[in-house]
Amino acid sequence: MKRQRTLTACVALVAASVLVAGCGGDDEKSDGADEGKIAGAEKSPSAKPSPTPSESGAGEGGPDLSLPKDLKVVTDWEAPSGADQAGALRDAARFVIGLDRAIARQDASDAAYRYYSYPASNARAAAEENIELHVDHKRSVTGARRLHKESTQVVKAHKTVVVQFCVDDQKYFGKDLKTGKKVEGDSPEDAYSKYEIGMVSVGDDRWVAKELKATTGDAECA
Repeated sequence: MKRQRTLTACVALVAASVLVAGCGGDDEKSDGADEGKIAGAEKSPSAKPSPTPSESGAGEGGPDLSLPKDLKVVTDWEAPSGADQAGALRDAARFVIGLDRAIARQDASDAAYRYYSYPASNARAAAEENIELHVDHKRSVTGARRLHKESTQVVKAHKTVVVQFCVDDQKYFGKDLKTGKKVEGDSPEDAYSKYEIGMVSVGDDRWVAKELKATTGDAECA
């Protein structure tokens, strides 16, 4: 059994590549997708920065992204120079923060992760399933997680960007809401995972997660 601290391993998020088209209820295919390859994509890794803690707000008109005092998400990167890459990376991180916020609030209808995910997409469905699983098990999350080793690939300018980053969950744990105690994992290697998120622009400098793949225990992230 994979690491069960946050129940993410039970959900497995999405097994298929984010570049495989097919968001539920949407006939639009991901631009440039071909068996997990991106034709003509621009890869834009950014420089090593100082870690930045998760933010409490999402800018003008955005939802509240504040987290409980015992929960923190750190983005350990510097914003890319390109506007598309910077916006997509920023809002991909906000999607992850929104997911953690919803788990902590035990609310699968929380506005934050929904604001940063595409309606009827597999990214939103996976997030909602993850949240509901935590709610059903009366399990929250606590500690700190670090997002790092990021890269961005522009598939279609001003429309589609694929974001990748590693997630370090060594200090991130499940929390039993009945006892208030944190839940330890039994597979240290599974504290590392890679997220690959297909982000699409919806205007007004906002990007939303449409397709999602999460690989637990990724060797590149350890």
